[in-house]
Parts: sequence; structure tokens; C-alpha cells
Amino acid sequence: MAEDTEELAARIKRINEATERVRGRAQSADGTVYIETDARGAITDLRLAPHAVEHGMSRLAMLIVDRHRAAYTNAEAEAQQVFTEVSREYPRVDSGSGDTRDEQLPTRNSEPAAPLTYVPTHLRGDNGIGRGSYGDHDYVI
Repeated sequence: MAEDTEELAARIKRINEATERVRGRAQSADGTVYIETDARGAITDLRLAPHAVEHGMSRLAMLIVDRHRAAYTNAEAEAQQVFTEVSREYPRVDSGSGDTRDEQLPTRNSEPAAPLTYVPTHLRGDNGIGRGSYGDHDYVI
């Protein structure tokens, strides 16, 4: 069981590292705003053209918000894809029941565990302690 726990910890670490590198990008059609976010929606790069305020501050603010939303949506989609790909890289786990499906992880009672599901950080509701639930899924990070 300790080996399974170490395997699970390594798997979670790899998934976290991979999703931390994810970036979503979006640019306005006229090139006024370019924005990049991470998978949590934090802005990692923001570029404004020199003429960005020519059409007013309200329009610029609207463009920034709109492009942020698009970049974040792109980052979330990429994070989901990365999560799925990295999850498949790990060897099958045998919890002692003979069940070696990729989606199943060992549990204390050797009951089948729910499949790992990517949940964006802002939806987890774990208050930074690494435990929580989202919908029908419980998780520990």
C-alpha cells in the first residue's frame, strides 16, 4: 500500500507540474490587446498597443475583460487536455482486488475509487488545504 501511495503522490505531483505550465492566450482582432493567463485565470502577460486608448478607456477595459475571458477559457481547455494526457502516462494501479483499470486508484477499503477529474482551482473550494469536493467528486491534493 505504501508503494501505491508513493505512486499516487508522484502522479499528482506530475499532473500539478504539467498544469502549472499551461497558458492560454488571446488577442483582440485589431491587435490592441494581447493577454496570457495560467490555468487559474491569473494574468501572466498583458500587452497593450500604443494606440490602445484612442477609442476610449471603456472600450479598452471591455477588450481586456473579453480577451482575459477568452485566454482563460483556452487555458482551462488546455489544462483539461494536459490532465488527461498526463493521467494516462502512469502505469496501472493494482489495489489488491485485481482491478488494474487506469482510472481507479487504491482506497483504504479496497473499494473502487472515483476516476480522477480535473477541477479548476477556483472551483475546488478547498481554501488552500488540498482537501475538498466538487460536484460528486471528493479529492485530496
